[in-house]
Amino acid sequence: MAFYEKPFYRDGVRMPIQCITVGLDASANAPSLHYHEYTELLFGLTGSAQVYIGAKHYTLQAGGMVIVHTGCPHDVLCREGTCSYIVVKFLPQVLLADEQTPSAYGHVLALMENSGEKQIAFPPAALEETALPALFLHIRSEWQEQALGYELSLRADVTQIYLYILRCWEAQHVPLLSRIRDMGQAEFIKHAIAYVQTHYPDLTAAETADACGVSATYFSRMFKRAMHQSFSDYVALVRLRQAEQLLLFTDDSITEIAQAVGFSTASYFISRFRETKHMTPLQFRQAAKSNAEKRNAPCPRNGI
Repeated sequence: MAFYEKPFYRDGVRMPIQCITVGLDASANAPSLHYHEYTELLFGLTGSAQVYIGAKHYTLQAGGMVIVHTGCPHDVLCREGTCSYIVVKFLPQVLLADEQTPSAYGHVLALMENSGEKQIAFPPAALEETALPALFLHIRSEWQEQALGYELSLRADVTQIYLYILRCWEAQHVPLLSRIRDMGQAEFIKHAIAYVQTHYPDLTAAETADACGVSATYFSRMFKRAMHQSFSDYVALVRLRQAEQLLLFTDDSITEIAQAVGFSTASYFISRFRETKHMTPLQFRQAAKSNAEKRNAPCPRNGI
């Protein structure tokens, strides 16, 4: 069962960015599936680790990077020998400034709203000619030394890393929030996203439009323009992500989960889940259990 990891406080202040260096030994793995409010960037230093995220797992090698999105249950284990890596955790909203262009606001919302299939694992070869390895080391140094203004330095470095990620997604033709034309639209989208997050089991476009103070027609048109998908498709994705949590952390039936997150029927839920995840909810649950068994399995020692 996953546990919720609370925000980190330093000197009584909640830190929007945190940096940790982790060392693991395959002979002493302690599975610890957890989730939190932060986006997490893992950068490999030595050896090789397995990063388990939901029903999937990714290899983190020295010089490579893996992204863990907000709220995703995850765990990292060393399968052989030893390994070490840097963890940079940040609240996506730390990238938002009071004064910025609407398009920049939209790009940050692309991270805050994890919709669509985005690349989250970057091999060492993809990063070796970039500034990212040096940025991760600089973040660690700033975090440890706490020199004057280190918080500003942390935000600047995280912004540079996210810019690299954002441009990679753009090159892969991942839909991004780049059509927001003014800050009024940006606030409108932000409010709509927040409303869906708290009302997703039972809501309509008309109700959400009313909560945003606009007409249903204007709402649907503006939402699709900014989000690159219809409101109904977006709500379905939110419901599917919530369904993943229930599949991972409860023994509820598929029908019970479908009803809990707002799908009208279990068959429609299964259809949308398969369309998005390329597997049925039951297969997703079984894959997650298989990952859990792997995390708890004895690890090879000294190559044996």
